[in-house]
This record gives sequence, structure tokens and C-alpha cells, in this order.
Amino acid sequence: MPGPDKGRAELFGGDPMSREVDFEAKPIDPDFMNKPDEYPETGVHFDHKVFAEGKERPDANGTAYPTRLGIHGTHVAVDFDGCVADGVCMDVCPVDVFEWLLAPGKKGTGNDKVVEKGSSEWQQYRCDKSDMIRESDCIDCMACETACPTKVIKISP
Repeated sequence: MPGPDKGRAELFGGDPMSREVDFEAKPIDPDFMNKPDEYPETGVHFDHKVFAEGKERPDANGTAYPTRLGIHGTHVAVDFDGCVADGVCMDVCPVDVFEWLLAPGKKGTGNDKVVEKGSSEWQQYRCDKSDMIRESDCIDCMACETACPTKVIKISP
């Protein structure tokens, strides 16, 4: 009988695991929008707001994330620092809210751009990121938030 990762790979196709990273992702702070000192609005990316970009934040072990990408989105928020390129959020989304940041036009498990360790993209991202390019299309089904293995997605209907 296949393990949970192998079973998911057979069901959805693609790579059965998240990308190797050098941090321990922690769940997104569900109240981040109400904490402007901790999560200041720092910019806009593809028509969605970005919070805490450039700000050092701790991972689940209390060590600083090696990236400072921040939290992207409000209705569909993804903590880019904690995203491990699993892709299951894309696999379960019925309205195609997400696509890969570094592989535009592609979505789903195993279709991310593999970031070579030590490259400039590794220094900036560590792995591809699930980008909510169609945030306004979200129907609040919560499938992505529920399925995310690192719990770095928050839907705010």
C-alpha cells in the first residue's frame, strides 16, 4: 500500500514531496493583517498586497527565515517565506487561483521550477512559490488552506 505522499503523487501526478529547504516552516499568523507593527504593508505584487517583505521573521524553530519575501495577498494570503513548493494548493483549487512564481503559466505538484542550491534564485527564494495570481477568483472553498502541508495559506472571506 502506498504511503500518503506516494498516493497523492499517483492521484495528482508529479513529484510526491516538497522541495528541500533549509528552514522549518511555521503556519501563517491568521491575524497578520491586524498586526501592522509586526507585518507592515510593504508593497504590491501582481495586484495583491505584500506584508513584511524585507523584514526578518522567525521560522518554526525560532531561527530567522533565510528569505524575506513576506506574506502575499489579503483574501488569499500565502506566506512566501514558509512555502515549500509542495503544489497541493494548486492541485485542489477548483478555480485556478495559483500558479508558480518562477514557472509562470504552470501549476500543480511537480511542475514548479526546481531551484538549484547555491544559485542566485536559491539565495532569493529557496524554492518556487505558490503565487495567487487570480486572488479575486477565490470562491472561499478553503481547499488550499486545508491541504497546505505547512499551513502557510490563509483564506479571509
